[in-house]
Amino acid sequence: MIRKIGRAINLTNLIMKGLAPRAGAFERATRNPIKAQERVLLKYLSRNMRTEYASRYNFSAIRSIKDFRARLPLSDYAAIKPYIDRMKKGASGVLTADKVKFFGITSGSTGEPKFIPVTRYSQARKSDLMNIWAYYLAKDHPKVFDGRILGIISPEIKNYTAAGTACGPEDGHAYNNLPEIIKRLYVLPYELFYIDNYDARYYCILRIAIEHNVTDIATLNPGTLTLLCQKIPALQNRIIDDIERGTLDENLDIIPDIRRTIEKGLRPNPRRAGELKTLLNEKGELLPKDFWTHLDLIECWKGGMVKSYLARLPDYFGNVAVRDFGCLATEARSSIPMSDAGAGGVLAVQTNFYEFIPKEDMDKARKRILLCDELEAGREYLLIVTTAGGLYRYNIDDIICVKGFFNKTPIIEFMQKGHNVISITGEKMYESHIEEAVISSAAKDKVHIRSFSASAVTGDTPRYVFLVEFEGTPSQGEKRELLVSIEEALRLQNSEYDDLRKQQLIAFPSMRVISPGEFERYRRARVRNGAHDTQFKMPRIVLSAGFLENFVMTEEIFALSGED
Repeated sequence: MIRKIGRAINLTNLIMKGLAPRAGAFERATRNPIKAQERVLLKYLSRNMRTEYASRYNFSAIRSIKDFRARLPLSDYAAIKPYIDRMKKGASGVLTADKVKFFGITSGSTGEPKFIPVTRYSQARKSDLMNIWAYYLAKDHPKVFDGRILGIISPEIKNYTAAGTACGPEDGHAYNNLPEIIKRLYVLPYELFYIDNYDARYYCILRIAIEHNVTDIATLNPGTLTLLCQKIPALQNRIIDDIERGTLDENLDIIPDIRRTIEKGLRPNPRRAGELKTLLNEKGELLPKDFWTHLDLIECWKGGMVKSYLARLPDYFGNVAVRDFGCLATEARSSIPMSDAGAGGVLAVQTNFYEFIPKEDMDKARKRILLCDELEAGREYLLIVTTAGGLYRYNIDDIICVKGFFNKTPIIEFMQKGHNVISITGEKMYESHIEEAVISSAAKDKVHIRSFSASAVTGDTPRYVFLVEFEGTPSQGEKRELLVSIEEALRLQNSEYDDLRKQQLIAFPSMRVISPGEFERYRRARVRNGAHDTQFKMPRIVLSAGFLENFVMTEEIFALSGED
């Protein structure tokens, strides 16, 4: 253990000393963010001066932010898809002068996936930003490298383009580009993430990780962690047996090559098995807070629609610190969280060029388009980026909220995707409304929910429908009271919804209680159809024909007498 602590301290010192100049330069840039923004914009335009896109919009005539905004229109994936399609076939010099080495595939989308070009240069810029993030992490958590890192990702390569360029999820690609000194701390072999059978994959993750002294957990979606913890009771005895014997359950559905790779790292460990048996006898269950006693940090998403998962982490992990990764999309990494508090991060003004559309202008024909020095604390904006990878004035469709300022630079937090909204008759119900209403109501009524989503049904009087999978068996009265609480919370959050309810244009919502495991079954179906396992988040609000029919319902609860 002494040797491990020494290694951790040395690595932490190495990170702090090596990255301090970059962090210092970043902090200086936040004092004059527009100057930093113009510098990075002109650098990217100059680098891509000889591309087709540059020729079309005459990059050579651009000398300032004002010139850039006057010459180039806003874009989205539909606008650049013809360029991307040609790049996938091997065309060069289209959006970027640099050779495309990889296409990041967006996750969780419906319909055809988006392919985002990644070059060595754009990857390096993201890595620079990740290094600054790591500096602040190491500064606050000097013992985070004391043991092993449990990183849970999607495998990098899903398929190849016609020209032979690899395509896959961003987290897998980023993992494979980590510095070797960091990668060696990861407890799971990369090949594990290619196990197709998810029950087998989750078993392997738990079987390997539980044996080790994990001090850091890194995965995008905290829902992955709650799912793993929910699986432990059914697997714990098999896992202890495997650890004691140094084996991997022979009944697992794993292809031989991957099994052999995993088994190479396994050795009989009766001492650890004995510790786990003692814990199980004393506690009655195995929980991470008991078997990973030196866990120092969890790194995951904290903003947007994952708060219900975050609320469950203390049950499993105790009071361990949780740090957000920042505003992170396949297209761009846009912020640097400097502490564990909240989900806000300082806008990464040296990495991309940013523009912002006020949320209330999103659907207007004439939109205000603001720069970072024009934003206001407490307001929400649609994020537009220009990146090192050949995206120009590109609408990511992410809504961020300005939480404050670091020096003169906004601190931003991801709130939701821009178009995850239902408006039955003008109320504009966003995912954030649904998320907050259900989580706050469940906490108030002391009811445990495993997962939830919402949709709407139309008819003479439309209503919102909440799909809920409970933990345990709440009484009929508790379920009805929860539905009442959700309705009250929605009306407080959304004044338009409250007005329409008063006008009886929208009926009291209903709750469809679904069978245990239904959301997991839906998630698996989405993964089979191309969604990334570690990045998939259950949508909190969906308006599409047939969505509600994907789930087996045990009962539907309507209004209490007099509530509608």
